[in-house]
Amino acid sequence: MRVQSRRTDAFPTTWEIPVAIGLVWLLAAFLALPAGQGVAFAWQGDGFVWPGQRLGESVLGLLGGDPGKGLDLELRPELPPLALIYGAAVVVELTLAIASVVGFTWWWRTVGPYAQFGMAHRHEVAEVLGRGHLMRRRGTIRPDLGARGRR
Repeated sequence: MRVQSRRTDAFPTTWEIPVAIGLVWLLAAFLALPAGQGVAFAWQGDGFVWPGQRLGESVLGLLGGDPGKGLDLELRPELPPLALIYGAAVVVELTLAIASVVGFTWWWRTVGPYAQFGMAHRHEVAEVLGRGHLMRRRGTIRPDLGARGRR
């Protein structure tokens, strides 16, 4: 069971935190492009490749359709096929999107607006009180549902 903590100095939610989260997600989405290129190199068997200090040039090259830009010159001849590079980038982007949705859903249900502090989950109540006891007392627990059941 979750219990709401007592806070006397709760701060109102403002725009800074959602904007910061959005900017971090946008940065991660841009960094997923060279990460996808590195994964394509790894799938080809050359090991993971990261552009290093020329990261911005590499991201701009990938966005402009020139993969391999920003990498060392000796790696350019070993460049994987374009389909493999952009396919790996899509896989990394989808992984990021799925992780974002899962993380947002977890936050929404545990500490966000959908959280019900102090309320037990169904399985916790059934475990503590027992299903038979809950069925016998269903009219008291949820009188709005009426006295339905076996006769």
